[in-house]
Amino acid sequence: METYVVCFDISDDRIRNRAGKHLLQYGDRVQKSVFEIAVRDRKELDKIQEVLLELAEEDANIRFYRLCAGCRAASKTLEGEEVAHFPAVIIL
Repeated sequence: METYVVCFDISDDRIRNRAGKHLLQYGDRVQKSVFEIAVRDRKELDKIQEVLLELAEEDANIRFYRLCAGCRAASKTLEGEEVAHFPAVIIL
């Protein structure tokens, strides 16, 4: 499982809301246009990026930052809470 921070600047409200709903399927919203998501593999990440590319307007700015396990462990909120803490296994 890989963890990413996804952030975007999309000016159209409808497109921004659709992008947010799509990303919520993979993780948590941590700010209005910032998400922490977990993906199983590169194929799943490619699928997410493909959907966002189809949704996005030409001037949209969407970024994916991969968080390695060491980076996640060293990252905290101002209150000292862990960030991007996803379970190693998800049972459906």
